[in-house]
Amino acid sequence: MEPYATIVISYRRADLLATVLQRLAQQTELPSRVVVVDNAGDLETSVVELSPLADRTLLVRRPDNPGYGAAVNEMRELVHEEGIRRLLVLTHDADFADDFAERASATLDDTGAGAVAPVLYWSEDRQRVFSAGGVLARSGRAWNAVTPRSPDAYAVDWVDGAIVMYSVPALDAIGWIDPDYFLYFEDVDTAQRMRSQGWSTVVQPACTAYQQPGNHPMYLGIRNMVRFARKNDIPAVRNALGVLRRVMEESVYKVLHGRRPDLTDALRGWRDGRRGMSGKPPVRTT
Repeated sequence: MEPYATIVISYRRADLLATVLQRLAQQTELPSRVVVVDNAGDLETSVVELSPLADRTLLVRRPDNPGYGAAVNEMRELVHEEGIRRLLVLTHDADFADDFAERASATLDDTGAGAVAPVLYWSEDRQRVFSAGGVLARSGRAWNAVTPRSPDAYAVDWVDGAIVMYSVPALDAIGWIDPDYFLYFEDVDTAQRMRSQGWSTVVQPACTAYQQPGNHPMYLGIRNMVRFARKNDIPAVRNALGVLRRVMEESVYKVLHGRRPDLTDALRGWRDGRRGMSGKPPVRTT
């Protein structure tokens, strides 16, 4: 198996991070290098120092919390310096089988894809599929399919960024992850840009993994959806209809679960996306 590096993006959950590092140490093929990016800047160094792979693990502190894309891009120089051509990206709540890295790497070899991800299940309901690959509509609306299309590896529009193995040459071909999304929609954008350079994105159902998705901020979801549409020349009216459908679907879901729809945040996101705003959103004081 070709050597691979791993980056783990951590944010204020040392307990989950410790578990991820333990799972990495149980892989049938170990990573040659591990980098933990602490996006809160408050992680106790002992979490890394006491991990089974401490001898090959580097802690990078980013207390400014630059987001998902900027964290992944911390690996760009290191993988080139060490001649590593595979990169496993994990968030701190990733839960994956012991042979995940080996199977994902083999799938990259077999398919020539730029990215491979597992079928993701919910951590708290391990029989329920969260993502069997992402779907992208012509309006720029994106969502997760919940039914695997095949028992064999299959191409999809995009994959969730929580657990994914990338080909480093594929990342190089697109200039790596766009950090201006800050959070949400980077995975859609990355797969779209890879596809434009001839690299497919693949789901491997033989790989099993789990994650418990958090709340999806309406503001960032809508702002970044509009940003994606502008980058890809999706007509404004078509994109607006896609935004409206997404807002309606999420609002109905929240009402049915006794929560208030985030209609103001949706409007702000659409407005700021049209204005070209990107990156980490300012802290609201009101």
